[in-house]
Amino acid sequence: MIFDPLELNYSKIRAYLDCPFLYRYIYVERRFQPPTAPSSLGLSVHRALARFHAAGGRGDLGSLMNHYEDCWLHQGYATPQAMMEFYKKGAAVLEAWWTHWQANRAEVLFSERPFEFLFEKWKIKGTIDRVDRLPGGTVELIDYKMGFEGKTAADVADSLQLSLYAVALGRAFDLKVASLGYFVLTETKKITIPYDPATGEATMALVRETGDRMLMLDMYRKGNCARCPIREHCAESEARTAA
Repeated sequence: MIFDPLELNYSKIRAYLDCPFLYRYIYVERRFQPPTAPSSLGLSVHRALARFHAAGGRGDLGSLMNHYEDCWLHQGYATPQAMMEFYKKGAAVLEAWWTHWQANRAEVLFSERPFEFLFEKWKIKGTIDRVDRLPGGTVELIDYKMGFEGKTAADVADSLQLSLYAVALGRAFDLKVASLGYFVLTETKKITIPYDPATGEATMALVRETGDRMLMLDMYRKGNCARCPIREHCAESEARTAA
């Protein structure tokens, strides 16, 4: 796939904000990192939930587990035993989610829905985990999180991803967002807050500023090398293991 500097998504923006060198490594030089156990597990669970919702959310627990089996990614695990441990964790998460769903069904408008809209010189793209229809013609934006890192209402309010996706729902689908939040799968808990449309302007201003820096490949700072996924490969890393 050819690198397009005018095509933006949340992952690209987040990578650049975390560290311009991380963005350059992954998206400009296209030196992709192999999947990790948590990332593979998260994607497997996300895909299983997407299939369940695509089928109308009316299946039984066995149907959900069949989707999980079909969507399971085998990459990223150190040993077969480690893979089985993560598989069991994901199965337990989905079983708890399914129990919660039986008591808290919602009208899912769509799930795992790609979007695309033009913003000045950029094309903004992404995929939204879930959108529920609310009374009065509004919608609720939900992003599934495994929850390994923990989430709070403050995280929802500070989420660039959720704010960008709320803008996308208006621009790409002409939908009015009333609330947004995370469904934390490891805690079987939904954390939502009312959406303030005024935040969209600040979000797009940040997209503009960051997008312009990305076009110039402005390497104006380094991020937290100790926490960086490419710390062992980046020439600028201050956290590489000594040879």
